[in-house]
Amino acid sequence: MPNYRDLQDRINLDYLNRTDLTNETKRAIIRAIKHYEKNRFWFNMTSTALAIGTLSVSVAVPADFLALDYATVRDSSNDYIVTIRNFDRVAYRNTSFGGGAGSSSAAGVPSEIAFMRNTFYFYPKPTSATTLTVYYTHSLTALSNDTDTNDWCSAAEDLIVHHATADMLANVLRVTDVSQVMAHKNYELEAYNQLKIGNDLRLMVNQDLGTVGTQHQQYPKTPDSQLPTFGPGFQQMGGQFPGGSKGNGNS
Repeated sequence: MPNYRDLQDRINLDYLNRTDLTNETKRAIIRAIKHYEKNRFWFNMTSTALAIGTLSVSVAVPADFLALDYATVRDSSNDYIVTIRNFDRVAYRNTSFGGGAGSSSAAGVPSEIAFMRNTFYFYPKPTSATTLTVYYTHSLTALSNDTDTNDWCSAAEDLIVHHATADMLANVLRVTDVSQVMAHKNYELEAYNQLKIGNDLRLMVNQDLGTVGTQHQQYPKTPDSQLPTFGPGFQQMGGQFPGGSKGNGNS
């Protein structure tokens, strides 16, 4: 599995032809990971069970939490789906105006959940201690030492390398030839599309073979004619790269 140093070497030796930018390249790699880490891929999805106490209305999120995908709550021997709501709704329903907080009518099996400031809030509050299982997008173990690795270095290696290289060219070396930056943004887009194909296959996005057919199940790719391009005039057209960065190579 490629490690942190392998990504640095690809950027510095293969693309920049520089050996004096080690710290800058490390930071560019970390920025690239931060840029994409809230995107939901098969390798940054996880789940955990959280204990919630009787009549409680909140519980702290896991330390590696980024975004909530799904939640269930245990009642007796069954698990029930908890609907994700915005915080204002759940907070209101936990007040005397919204449902009579503190009264027996406000207690039951939690059926709604919201996120605010590193805390999950739910409604109604449980009548007895139970388990809330959350499925979420999480941050992978941070890269620090050259030998460190995670799935951003392997499954998403090309995506991270080309985003970081474009970042280095545009914001560290400040090259005047914009085509160098654009070349790596195009490579980044290609890597992103390939990663999405793998993601769709692993998450069974196109599992209804009666609709899409076996060939499309194996290759659920948008036709090239429908894909956005990053060629000349892209900036003038107001396009954006995956994750929201603009066409000048900046993150």
